[in-house]
This record gives sequence, structure tokens and C-alpha cells, in this order.
Amino acid sequence: MLFATIFLVCFVVLGGVVMYLSQTIDHGEARFDADGKVIKDEEPKRDGPVEPARRIEKDVRDDT
Repeated sequence: MLFATIFLVCFVVLGGVVMYLSQTIDHGEARFDADGKVIKDEEPKRDGPVEPARRIEKDVRDDT
């Protein structure tokens, strides 16, 4: 019984450490240039106003 209690406590503590580290460490892929500097992703540029999507079943002639 003592072994099961110790195992359960260690499991909960390990889960807490994993959750803490997952919140504090940055995730993702880092890209570097030839000098070893991190390459930042640029924001995508918008081409113009956005149109709402249309259903495929809807006929274009019905859209007035």
C-alpha cells in the first residue's frame, strides 16, 4: 500500500512539473540563418478585402 501511495504522489508531482514546463518553455521550430541568428516569421500581407465563403451547392445565378 505504501508503494502505491508513493508511486501515485510521484506521478502527480511529475505531471505537475511537465505542465509547468510546457507553459514556460517556447514551443515550435526555430530557424537560423548562416550567422546563427534566429529568423523571425513575417506577418502575411493582405491582398485586399476579404469575401465570405459560399456554399458549393449554391448556384452562382441565385446569388444576387
